[in-house]
Amino acid sequence: MKQWTKDRFLYYIAGVLLVLAYSLLWFLDTPAGVQLLRYIGGGILVVGLILIILPRFVFRSKGKPEKGKDWTETTIVVDTGIYAVVRHPLYLGWLLMYVALILLSQHWLTAIIGIPGIACVYLISGQEDQRLIEKFGDDYKHYMQKVPRMNLLVGIIQLVRRRDRG
Repeated sequence: MKQWTKDRFLYYIAGVLLVLAYSLLWFLDTPAGVQLLRYIGGGILVVGLILIILPRFVFRSKGKPEKGKDWTETTIVVDTGIYAVVRHPLYLGWLLMYVALILLSQHWLTAIIGIPGIACVYLISGQEDQRLIEKFGDDYKHYMQKVPRMNLLVGIIQLVRRRDRG
């Protein structure tokens, strides 16, 4: 199996699981549930969508992709904007979509589908770190030391501390 195909396998699984979890939200009878959890899920959904959309704008303006190339094909390590807070905002947004769907539906089947989806997205982010180390070398390793992979709260705290020092 080609390396690209092996690397993309988790993308396919995570994508199918997300679509399935979203479909269940509409087709399953939801239990009475806790309304507060649904509100929290809605908030997480909004944050997740923002984290999925932001990278496109940051990469196009700061990543210097070659003309005609995909917006993800940056030529430099982007460490500003949302990328000063978390290394993989797109994957964090994707992961948060699973959490939001679980909280919104509050159905056991959505949780059973969502948990492996979350694991796939986390593994994908690790693969992406390895790919970026190969592409950017020490620059990316230094960036990894400064910015957490997907912990938004820790990333915000570290960013504030870096700005207070500098």
